[in-house]
Amino acid sequence: MRWPSPKIWAWIGIIMAVTAIVYWKWTQGKVESERSELLARQRAVVTELGPRWFPMRDKIERWTLDLAKDPGTEVVEKDILKGWGFRDKPGIYLRLDLEQATDEKAVRSAVNESLRDGFSSCLFTAENKSQPGKECKRTRECELGEICSSVEIYHGESNAPDRCTRPSQPYNLRVAYRAMRILSEDWIREAQETTGELKLRAFKEFFEDTVRDDLKVAVDLLTRAQYFVLVLDEPVPNLNVPKGATRSEVLRSIPHPSRVGIWRLSDGKLVLRIRRVVDVEFQQSGAITDETVLAAQKRQALSCALASSVRDAMGDTDSGLVKPQ
Repeated sequence: MRWPSPKIWAWIGIIMAVTAIVYWKWTQGKVESERSELLARQRAVVTELGPRWFPMRDKIERWTLDLAKDPGTEVVEKDILKGWGFRDKPGIYLRLDLEQATDEKAVRSAVNESLRDGFSSCLFTAENKSQPGKECKRTRECELGEICSSVEIYHGESNAPDRCTRPSQPYNLRVAYRAMRILSEDWIREAQETTGELKLRAFKEFFEDTVRDDLKVAVDLLTRAQYFVLVLDEPVPNLNVPKGATRSEVLRSIPHPSRVGIWRLSDGKLVLRIRRVVDVEFQQSGAITDETVLAAQKRQALSCALASSVRDAMGDTDSGLVKPQ
């Protein structure tokens, strides 16, 4: 058996190299074409939704940073609050640590950790009857009006696996930021820098899912929102954070100062701004010994006490107030 001559092997190598280069150029051309199409569709969405989303986002971030820089003098517009009755109306809620609100970029990153909690449950009276549904990976797997999201109040507190659920009131700003991410400059930059057909395909699928499902729900809720409520938890010295816990979880399970602001979205009017330190007499049940569960119960109790403090400041005599220190 005779093997091909070196010249033939050289020609075979050249042909394979040329084929690989041509295929690579064809693939790159296809990727660039799909990238251009994706970015064009993204610009169309920005043109449609940007004028509604960006002004609201910028206002909320500005209010957050202003309250973080200075708690200011106490503001309680009792006449407005009494006539408005916002607590059963749709709105937007955000809770952060004070240290997380240093600039716009830090706020946008920290928003992803914001959860509804005992404060929102005890302050607002809107009916949230929806229970967590089936587990999901995409909103398209859920019923009409539901979104696929981390369940915020589930077996007491914190995140469970993503499940189909109807957004509760007040609307968690974290969910809006996630849906509106495709409008952001960060998303554009990541799409431009993405290499490879598979990675770009993942970007396209995320974009299509967001436009078809999540954006519709987010726009509807943001359009109906009448107020923005912000809670900023101030740090305490020498905070000991056990392994497996976060600073936010530990801070909210002990007495600490909190700043609360409420703005009317129709005209940007600040209707309430207070700073409180609340404490509760927490009685441990003998049946519960798990430290994680006990810490969660303390967080819920203190958050509810803070909500009662807000209601007391508003003049709600039925708040069941736990007096602030």
